[in-house]
Amino acid sequence: MNEILPDKNNFFKDGYCVLRNFLTKDEVEKYSLLAKNFREKNKHMRTSGLHNYKEFWDIIVNDRLLNALKNLLGPDILYLYNSHIEENNETATECGWHRDNTTRIFGKGPDWDPKEDYNVIRVGFYLSSFDTCKSGINIIPESHKKNYTFSQLLRLIFYKTKNIENSFLQNIKKKLEKYIGISIRTNLGDCVMFLANVYHAPLPASGLRKSLFTTYGTNNKHAKNYNNYYLKHRNYPINNDVHQEFKNLLKEKNIYISPPEKKEHIEHMT
Repeated sequence: MNEILPDKNNFFKDGYCVLRNFLTKDEVEKYSLLAKNFREKNKHMRTSGLHNYKEFWDIIVNDRLLNALKNLLGPDILYLYNSHIEENNETATECGWHRDNTTRIFGKGPDWDPKEDYNVIRVGFYLSSFDTCKSGINIIPESHKKNYTFSQLLRLIFYKTKNIENSFLQNIKKKLEKYIGISIRTNLGDCVMFLANVYHAPLPASGLRKSLFTTYGTNNKHAKNYNNYYLKHRNYPINNDVHQEFKNLLKEKNIYISPPEKKEHIEHMT
């Protein structure tokens, strides 16, 4: 399969990139079945810590993926320990615009230090198509560089009204997302990469859709804070005792960083 590499300049300008047909048909079928079986067994709508399950190790260390990331971050990339299966359907509560980083208020905290570029990257692999379930993501370009006060207000409004069955409010939300963000329609095997401090939201679902998410960075304070946040501060069902065999695999691929041993304070953490 031909190597697909992102454009570095555009990625850091906009905060994201789309790599079409990144996974092969066989890979899509394989991970779709794994996700289905895993959800049926574990009964989780969102299953975190893919590194704890050997059947998902090969996508975390996928050579095509690592080469694409190296094209953006340089040769010394690291796997960060936030990875999960994402499944949404037409009955699931939709999530408004949000960031995935540690200190999410623009300009406050170490993620916004002007002396050290933020480079934690989230990677989404899409295992369903837009035609069948409205698969995709909405992203606000350059929101890692600008204070989108209006977007923060919208996020609050959507959070306060997320459980209200009101078609008028839902239609307003869809229209706002259409004009404020970029709606990326994804199909089987597409990959979307975005900086963790970029505003994004899933497109409203119209059927069952599946995706896998992983996270990478470089050896700096951002990666260390990110690991500490997701492994020590968040209440996801993540097993912090990472298997030694998986650690050895990361070391073999030169993408290993030690999981944090204790919870550390992160200023302005949200």
